[in-house]
Amino acid sequence: MVSTPDLDRRHAGFLLGLTATSLGLSSGFIWASEGRVALVVLAAAAAWVGYLGAHYAVTGRLLDSPSRSTDGIGGREALDFDERWQYVAVVAGVSVLIAGMVIGAVYINRGDHLLTNVGGVLFLGGYVIAHYGATRELL
Repeated sequence: MVSTPDLDRRHAGFLLGLTATSLGLSSGFIWASEGRVALVVLAAAAAWVGYLGAHYAVTGRLLDSPSRSTDGIGGREALDFDERWQYVAVVAGVSVLIAGMVIGAVYINRGDHLLTNVGGVLFLGGYVIAHYGATRELL
């Protein structure tokens, strides 16, 4: 059984990691459009460190091991889920992800860090929803 402090630490690590990822991505895209290369590299590093931190918080490892199941990857069976809610979650997650891309692109063009980050949060949130629907794992 997982104790409450462990669960709280996992949730905090997941949320903090994805927040860093979203901030890094949104700022990095804006800085890229402004030609600020050093800041883009810093933002990309922050985004990856954030994602790895979130992944570690959820799975207990930085990267997936070769032993992680790859059944269904690459074929029609990849979308053969056990329950109906999984299909709904994947479609909803991908829809939210796409909306985040569109919203992010609009506000990148305007140089608005805050609203670009809203697009980033939607993008990452959609990814997490779809991933959970497909694998029953957050990341």
